[in-house]
Amino acid sequence: MRRRDVIAGLGGAVAWPAYAAAPAKGQRRLGILLVYGEAHPDSPVVVDTLKESLKRAGWIWGQNLAVDLHYGNGDAERMRAQAEEILARQPDVVLAQGVVGATALQRATTTVPVVFMMLQDPVGGGFVTNLSRPGGNLTGFTNFDFVLVGKWLQLLKELSPGVTRALALINPDYRARLAGYTAEMARIGPELGIEARIAGVHDAAEIEAAITEFAARPEGGLIALPDAVTGVYGQRIVDLAATYRLPAVYAYAAPVRLGGLAAYTTSVEQDVQRAAGYIDRILRGAVVGDLPVQASERFITLLNLTTAATLGLTISPSLMAKVDELVE
Repeated sequence: MRRRDVIAGLGGAVAWPAYAAAPAKGQRRLGILLVYGEAHPDSPVVVDTLKESLKRAGWIWGQNLAVDLHYGNGDAERMRAQAEEILARQPDVVLAQGVVGATALQRATTTVPVVFMMLQDPVGGGFVTNLSRPGGNLTGFTNFDFVLVGKWLQLLKELSPGVTRALALINPDYRARLAGYTAEMARIGPELGIEARIAGVHDAAEIEAAITEFAARPEGGLIALPDAVTGVYGQRIVDLAATYRLPAVYAYAAPVRLGGLAAYTTSVEQDVQRAAGYIDRILRGAVVGDLPVQASERFITLLNLTTAATLGLTISPSLMAKVDELVE
């Protein structure tokens, strides 16, 4: 973990002590709590997109905007400590990635404005009471609704029509989210001729145990649900799917670019750009509780042709027509 006060331009960052000096006169402060580690392929995309989006809105990192950037690497306990460090710097607004990041900030403050992104079920998860008028100190952007389970299962079936069993991976600790995905899988699975169930996982060892047990029977496929654990250990899931020759569908694009088979997902850049818009509005005086929670507007399908060929899959013309990005 690195704690940073980012005061450089777009080209880099300068490390500072955990409690640096207060912002210069006229300078505002932004805290950022990312759920991924610094080495995750999406982390530089998030940071660079946020920098550029805020720059276009007139907020220059290290000039009129001081930035405290933290990488949680999927560790909930670490992120709770990082949330406290961010708040000790008295930020004007904090950006939180995912359920883990939003939970850490929600538990740490009821007053500092928090903009969340890449989060599911904000009402059921207790982050807001109303989507159109959140009212508290949290608002932001959701990326996936539970009904997306149907899309992921359907994509799995289109890729490998022989699949009759599916194992979905997710951290089970966030009960409202787990219940939502479980109910939707139970509803849509039979319609597609798939016996679908969820494996609760917390780390690489649990992921390996779950996939190894599941792979002992034929006609199976995997779904990596959107979660810090499946994101942090995305490469491990990709490797295990390859080892056991399991078709796998991912909620994010990064695993597909690392060798995973396919994804139905949102654009990370789009999610960050929209969050930057709310950060800008809050810095200019908007009340966080008056900003409605919004859902992602655009979804894309990615397919790794090399992995499909390795698995011996024949991609139908109808499926190819739906693909937005081919990875080779």
